Amino acid sequence: MEDARAAILSVNQAFYEAFEALDIDRMTAVWSCTPADVCIHPGWEINRSWEDIQYSWRAIFAGTGFMRFELADLQLDVRGDYAVLTCIQNIYSVAGSAAHHARVAATNLFIQTPAGWRLTLHHGSPIAHTVTAGAAPDDTLN
Repeated sequence: MEDARAAILSVNQAFYEAFEALDIDRMTAVWSCTPADVCIHPGWEINRSWEDIQYSWRAIFAGTGFMRFELADLQLDVRGDYAVLTCIQNIYSVAGSAAHHARVAATNLFIQTPAGWRLTLHHGSPIAHTVTAGAAPDDTLN
C-alpha cells in the first residue's frame, strides 16, 4: 500500500510539474491517454477523451507565460486499482502582462495501468470564498 501511495504521489507531482513547465509531452506522460479520460478545467466545458483533453492543455499552455502551484490540504485515498486525490491548488500565473492568483479545489483520479499509475480524471473548481463549518452565515453573501 505504501508503494502505491508513493507512486501515485509521484505521478501527481509530475502532473503539476508538467503544468508548471507548460509542457505537453510531460503532461501526456502522466495521463492514461484513453477515450475514457475526463478533464474539467475551471469555467470550461467537460473534455472527454484524451484527444480533447490534449487540445485543452495545448490551449492553456499557449495562453500562459508562467504558472506555479502551491498545493494544500492534500488527501489521498487508494482503493485497489484506483485512487482519489483531492487538494487545494494555489495557482500563480501570468497571462499577457497580468499576474493572477487563484484558489481551485481539485480532484485527481488515478488508475493502475500496465504502465503504472496514470491520471484519468482531473476536475478543478474555483473557490470563490472560504466558509468555516459552524460559522454564522455572512450576510454580505446574500
